[in-house]
Amino acid sequence: MSKGFHSRLRFNFGFLLEATLGESRDIELDYPDIRVAEDLQLTPLRGKLRVSRTSEGIYIEGELATAVLAECVRCLVEFSLPVTLQLDDLFYYPPSTAPQGEYVVGENGFIDLSPLVRELSLLELPMQPICKSDCQGLCQECGANLNEGDCGCSDDDLDPRLAILGKLF
Repeated sequence: MSKGFHSRLRFNFGFLLEATLGESRDIELDYPDIRVAEDLQLTPLRGKLRVSRTSEGIYIEGELATAVLAECVRCLVEFSLPVTLQLDDLFYYPPSTAPQGEYVVGENGFIDLSPLVRELSLLELPMQPICKSDCQGLCQECGANLNEGDCGCSDDDLDPRLAILGKLF
């Protein structure tokens, strides 16, 4: 992340590092609007997390509900796509014990959940988002959004090579 981005999902779990194994806390998140990265805004971000001390670090589990702005592949309209995020991750402490590429607790006891929430949000997006199941898309002739009404273009443009088949109907 760039130096200009300040995460609002950064929490101090240093108190759990000093706690006995198995100690846990429940955390409720309720952000009406939050930017988790420069390229991702979530509206809203709500849910409950359980944060527990393990022998390897801090274990975070829970479920978050949010919505991501997506563009419909049929009509190209931007819409809010609801997604559910399942968190089930271990943040290693001390960081030197973490396998390469795993999440770690900072030396100061802070955990930034923004990278994890961003990753899970993007993984939940479908390859081809559709605003609604009966989306009509765009007219192939004039490009009008057919969800807003008929564009008036004729449908009888038939390939001359297939004209003989049209006589059968």
